[in-house]
Amino acid sequence: MDASILNGESEGDRTGMHGPSPILGPDGQPMRRLPAPSQRKSLSDEIARPQLIGARQLWDTSTVSGLTPERLAVLLRETVRGDIRAFIMLAEEMEERDLHYASVMGTRKRVLSGLKPSITPASEKRVDKKIAEDVRDLIENEALPDLIEDLLDGLGKGFSVCEIMWSTVGGKWTPVAFPWRDQKFFTFDYISRSEVRMAEFGTIDGLELPPGKFIVHTPKLKSGIPIRGGLARLAAWAFLFKSFTLKDWMTFLDVYGMPVRVGKYHPAATADERRSLLRAVAGIATDAAAIIPESMAIEFIEAKGFADKPFETFAKYLDEQVSKAVLGQTSSADDSATVGQARIHDEVRRDIQQADARQLAASLNTYLIGPYVAMNYGENVRAPKIEFPIAEPQDILALSAALQRTVPLGLKVSQEQVREKLGLREPEEGEELLTPPPVAAPGVPSDTDPPAPENQGTTDYSRTSQRFRAEGVFAGPQQCACANCRALAAAGALDDPHNADVDALDASGAADWQRQIGPMKDAISALMKRSKSLAEFEAGLKQLYAGLETSALEAGLATAQMKARGIGEG
Repeated sequence: MDASILNGESEGDRTGMHGPSPILGPDGQPMRRLPAPSQRKSLSDEIARPQLIGARQLWDTSTVSGLTPERLAVLLRETVRGDIRAFIMLAEEMEERDLHYASVMGTRKRVLSGLKPSITPASEKRVDKKIAEDVRDLIENEALPDLIEDLLDGLGKGFSVCEIMWSTVGGKWTPVAFPWRDQKFFTFDYISRSEVRMAEFGTIDGLELPPGKFIVHTPKLKSGIPIRGGLARLAAWAFLFKSFTLKDWMTFLDVYGMPVRVGKYHPAATADERRSLLRAVAGIATDAAAIIPESMAIEFIEAKGFADKPFETFAKYLDEQVSKAVLGQTSSADDSATVGQARIHDEVRRDIQQADARQLAASLNTYLIGPYVAMNYGENVRAPKIEFPIAEPQDILALSAALQRTVPLGLKVSQEQVREKLGLREPEEGEELLTPPPVAAPGVPSDTDPPAPENQGTTDYSRTSQRFRAEGVFAGPQQCACANCRALAAAGALDDPHNADVDALDASGAADWQRQIGPMKDAISALMKRSKSLAEFEAGLKQLYAGLETSALEAGLATAQMKARGIGEG
């Protein structure tokens, strides 16, 4: 284990706190994260590279060409029995030939490859935090997005495998590349059909994958063996029927503009005359001209009442079913839904995205993060966890309106939580910040106020405030820089004998605010606690408004107003 990582940690922190590896293999037993010492050198070699001949050759014939319902049924049965090569080829060709299937599969893959993963330390101990920082540097590898898309190839085929190419530059085991390996190079164990193994001639079970050498991702889209959970198996029948539909549609379009040609001959016509009429009917499509006897006739029957709608309707129907299977909805892939429906359906798609993110993180933790930590820090060290956080969409206008109404009522809200929901980071020191515009105090013009008309009278107070502004009274140190406090600072600087009386009046009103405002505040706070939603709270405010206890506030305001008037006239 790296001694520099463990500086300041006791022997118990280095060993006893971690315990055995918590990672379990497909058989439910603790998984071995490290290869044997004699096998370490092979970690830098390509083990599953393609072969010219053998079980890992790339030369295959097309599965889709000439595919019939009978052949597809046999192919799917053979896949369950262990022969997966034909199914893998079918899944590959489906993404190459069906534009809609390729589009929705690409969408489902890229919604995860574009996410920035996060790393959570195994504990708050110093050693675990330092290991987590090391793993963060690892996942910042520019090859990680491509690795994620390659692993998500298992969504269609049931599983995906990437080989890890390790390097020991600087005495540290580091993955430098993650080449994708064709699923045809692998098979499943003959008993459980769940453990991915390397295909090899002469054995039905294949070869066990070396620990720490491969990343295996088997998405759990349904219960059962992995090969039956691939989306390609679910969409195969729709793909086949759509191919028939498109073929029939093209055949129909080939003759749609050319009406049916019917030749009529007289019952007494000879065999030669009939042959002449047939040649004329056949050649009129290409030559646009024909010569027939006067006793014969050719009629053109147009295909009225039958357009291309049956083919188009069925093709769209099949595409919608594929969209539901892959994305869980049709709104984002098809243009037949309203904006409101798209928002509702997007919630379903987010559930699928969250499940894909959770399963992908589990595969990376098991086959990449775990071996990386074990080989560099020891097998008894708990590895940090990688996660792909899925942000929930926020209605910013509704959130802002709710904060604007509830925060003044005393609701305490964390700035960090609000920034997280708005997608804003905490500003760094020295950055220019957005600030609300200054609000001028009553009677005190701000810098942005328009000048008063010349014929309008100006009070002594406003003239004195303007003089203090010009003389720089507001430029001195103040507790607050807002316009209200600047105005109070200017008023306080005046040598006015009534200032003491005004201060006393303010202090008297401030000291009695709880008695005056308390009944209203308590009623609103109780309503807020009872309300289960913002809409319920707003409706309750309307009902509460008419019955609020305001007598103490009204009496206090009337008393203060009479005192202020007396001071002003004194």
